Amino acid sequence: MKLLHEPLLHFLLAGALLFGAYAWLNRGESDAGDRELTIQITEREVTWLTETWMRLWQRPPDERELQGLVTDYLREELLMREARALELDRDDTIVRRRLAQKMNFILEDTARLAAPTDSQLRALYDADRARFDAPATISFVSVYFSSDKRGDRAAADAQALLARLSVAGANAVPGNAGDSSLLPGELLDADEQAIARTYGAEFAKSVMTFAPGAWQGPVKSAFGQHLVRVTTRREAEPHSFEAVRETLVEEWRRQGETAAKELYFKGLLDRYDIEATDSVRPLIDPALAVLRGDGE
Repeated sequence: MKLLHEPLLHFLLAGALLFGAYAWLNRGESDAGDRELTIQITEREVTWLTETWMRLWQRPPDERELQGLVTDYLREELLMREARALELDRDDTIVRRRLAQKMNFILEDTARLAAPTDSQLRALYDADRARFDAPATISFVSVYFSSDKRGDRAAADAQALLARLSVAGANAVPGNAGDSSLLPGELLDADEQAIARTYGAEFAKSVMTFAPGAWQGPVKSAFGQHLVRVTTRREAEPHSFEAVRETLVEEWRRQGETAAKELYFKGLLDRYDIEATDSVRPLIDPALAVLRGDGE
């Protein structure tokens, strides 16, 4: 019985099972699949292996290394063909996502091959100049009142401190008032987007309307209540076409990628029949609309 514990026997049995499964799955098929049984290794594959190596190691492979690359490629191709023949790629989330990701990369790379003309960039710039301006920024200090610690008293406590600071004047210092937290007590030259990343969108929208000088608030965030004193403010500044040219190119390409994907998916949806049960249909129809570019 010692033979049953030999690793080599286990490998042989596994191989026999795999080949048996392959023969069963492909029983009765003609030689129409001979093309799948032919693996071609041409200059194209060797060039691709060489370029991939060079991107990683910043030098071409030597003769021994190139031989190893070709050997590994052939081994991988053989295993991949057998895995596909056994339909091992079916219902495999990782394989599905990797293939979809690769197709997405191909779509994006193809769309980015085009280069915009000056007139196209000008049209994009003129359509929404404010979008390409330097945004307004502010610097401010704040005092934080925790909703977790104070509950409903947070806003009232902030109001009470504001009253004292207002009597003391614009340069009044709150001292140790408020609660400690990991939130910054001061932000410098921050635009609305940067403030929103820290405090939330509603907080950012409110404080961007404050004029420098006096303490103001309370302003609510996701964390609690805040008193805020804006110290400096810089208004939005228009940028010339040349100053934002690279940004315009990236935006033009982004829009091109979006349009190319929508066109591609419309073509796919014309080729494929999407079937769903009645209970799932309410989820499918909005998804199809998004893929066609009819909605977000």
